[in-house]
Amino acid sequence: MIMAFALATIMVLPTLLGFERYVIVSGSMEPTLPVGSVVYDEVVPVDDLEVGDIITFVPPPEYGISDPVTHRIARIAIADEGTDAAGERIFRTQGDNNPDMDPWLMVLDGPDQGRVAHHIPYVGYVYMALQVGWVQLLVIGIPAVALIVYIVVTLWRVSGDAVREEHARETVETDQKVVP
Repeated sequence: MIMAFALATIMVLPTLLGFERYVIVSGSMEPTLPVGSVVYDEVVPVDDLEVGDIITFVPPPEYGISDPVTHRIARIAIADEGTDAAGERIFRTQGDNNPDMDPWLMVLDGPDQGRVAHHIPYVGYVYMALQVGWVQLLVIGIPAVALIVYIVVTLWRVSGDAVREEHARETVETDQKVVP
C-alpha cells in the first residue's frame, strides 16, 4: 500500500504542481538524461529560453516526427527579413550524445515552452512497462479482482454473522415464551 501511494505521488504530484512529464526513450541525451528517465518540464515564456537549456518540443512537421523530443538548445538566432518568421527567434537543438545539431530550424509555437526543470533516472521504465497490456493486467487487474473478492467475502461473512445472531435471538425469545 505504501509503495502504491509513493508511486501515485511520483506520478500525480508533479502534474498538480504545474509540471509536464515525459519519459526519455532514446539515448540522444545521455549521459545527462539516461534512457528511462522521467523529465519534468516547467512551462516558461519563450523569451526566457537560453542556449544550454533543455526543452521538450515536437519538431517541425516536415521532419515526420510526431513524438516530443527533449534536446538542448544549441543556438538561438533572429530570422532574417524576407523569411516567413522575420524577426522571430529561431532555435537550433542538439542531443548531448549526438555529434551534430538537429537538422531543423524552428520557431517555437506560442508564447510558452516546456523547459526541463528536474529528472528522475530510470523511473520512466515503470511508465513504459505500464503501456504493455499484460503488465497493466498484472499491476491493475489482479489487485482489483483481489480487492473485489475480499470485499464480497467480508460482506458475506458479516451478513452471515448477522443472520446467525438474529436466529439465536429468535431462538432465545421462542424458548422464553414456551417456559411457563
